[in-house]
Amino acid sequence: MIGMCGIVGILSKNRRDNLGSLVIEMMSRLQHRGRDGAGVSLYGGIQLDDEYLIRLEIQGENEKRNESIDAVEEILNHYGGIKSILNIVEDSEYYITDFLVEGVEFSRIKKLALEVQELENVAVLSAGKFEMFKDVGTIKKVDEIYGVSKKGGTHAIGHIRFSTESGVDRYHAHPFQSFLYPDITVVHNGQITNYWKTREKLEAKGHYFTTDNDTECIVHYIADKLIDGFSLEEALESAVKDLDGPFAFIIATPNEIGIAKDKLGLRPAMVAEGDDLFAISSEEVALEPLSLETEYLAPGDYRVYRM
Repeated sequence: MIGMCGIVGILSKNRRDNLGSLVIEMMSRLQHRGRDGAGVSLYGGIQLDDEYLIRLEIQGENEKRNESIDAVEEILNHYGGIKSILNIVEDSEYYITDFLVEGVEFSRIKKLALEVQELENVAVLSAGKFEMFKDVGTIKKVDEIYGVSKKGGTHAIGHIRFSTESGVDRYHAHPFQSFLYPDITVVHNGQITNYWKTREKLEAKGHYFTTDNDTECIVHYIADKLIDGFSLEEALESAVKDLDGPFAFIIATPNEIGIAKDKLGLRPAMVAEGDDLFAISSEEVALEPLSLETEYLAPGDYRVYRM
């Protein structure tokens, strides 16, 4: 079975207070493409200097969960100082908790994330100067839990999941990020058929995979190209050549979003452009609220939009 996930992206030249509501509206119009999970990466909603936002899923009942939190605090204090701790979701069996950590160099974020990830009953959902919201179920459920539609920002990418491989839980939901390049996230519709071959090459260069989801391969691939000095356009062009299978994916960095479509054109992707607003989607219906001129991407095509 081949996946039919829905993907969206939106970028504004100027920060918009309603950016969260725009991306939720776009995603709601793609809900028919899957109900296994949904997620959003939102940029420009929080203003951080030398701090990083570490969002964790901490499983277990009260005593076990508190032990895990203590272990997390010990690790984070080793790398810097914990500025604040906020439980975003409090359930009887798990917390989703934000740790705002200051005084940490980005070069140490990967090591920090890996140490936390190795703790029992703890999963790193995101780490950076952006916010990631993802969970099982519909985009309406995700919005109810995290209040995405109430947030402003500059750009965002989103994903409606129809799972054909890997776990159905919030940890395996899209978006995915790499800890080797600052604040880079990806959403994807399709399959990467040379996933294992590509993964082996990336792992040999120091990229660390936390799941077997083929989407994670994409974000590490693009991050690797950007680290090597490629522009995002060059990285996307290279991805179209090197990655096999039917795919369309959207990548976000701190000041840009990009879209790439497989060379056979087996997954749909549309773009819409205005004077100060750019958007991307799997289907035209998601772009209708924006009232922008739309265009289907050709097979093997890619686009980049910047702040």
